[in-house]
Formats: sequence, structure tokens, C-alpha cells
Amino acid sequence: MNDLIGLEYRWGAHPRDGSGKTDCFQLVCEIRSRLGLSDYSEKFSWAYWLYDEETLRPIRMARWLMHEGKRLKLPEVGAVALLAEPDNAALGTVTDQGVICIAPGGCVVSVPVSRVSAHYFWVD
Repeated sequence: MNDLIGLEYRWGAHPRDGSGKTDCFQLVCEIRSRLGLSDYSEKFSWAYWLYDEETLRPIRMARWLMHEGKRLKLPEVGAVALLAEPDNAALGTVTDQGVICIAPGGCVVSVPVSRVSAHYFWVD
């Protein structure tokens, strides 16, 4: 997973497309795939069909996760983390080393779970 750290944010980019960029949906897909779990790529397609980076609001991400997933009381490896503020939101993925997500500065980081304020979901 270390090769993902430092990738820059770009809507619709995937870690394996050679651009050195990713968005939070594709980052979750890549990490879950590497963990041997379903990658959610089909489940996340709604975001690209209905929205762009300007119109996808945090409340829509939260509603989708509440409807499609099961909220977890404690983080589990492979769970999706919703890191949300009123005007900004991102998805991350729980790993055995922490939560991998896109930081407010626009780069992928790994943060210890104990330092993350997030809601956790299992979508399978």
C-alpha cells in the first residue's frame, strides 16, 4: 500500500492509470482489491453517472453509505471510512496500518485509526 501514499487527488483518476493521481472512490476500490475484497467499482459508479466533483455533496455520500451499507461501531480492515465536514467529504479505507485516504491538502496519506474522526461502513 505504500506506493499509494503521496498520490494526488483528481476526480475520476485511478491509482493504476499511470497519472499519479486518484480520487477517493477509486482509492477505496484499489485498496479493497489489494486486500482481496470486492472492490466496489460497480457500486460506486453512481457517483460518476450522476455527479461531478463540483456537484457531489457530502450529504449524498453519507446517504448512499447509510442506504447501501451497514454502519459499524468499530473500524474493521476493509471498511469504508466516511471523513466528512459540512462542505467537504472523502472516503478512506481501513487497513491494518490505519486509514488510507486523501488528506485536505490533496494527497493520499495513511493516518492511525485513533487519529481519524470518521464513520465506518461495510457495503458488501
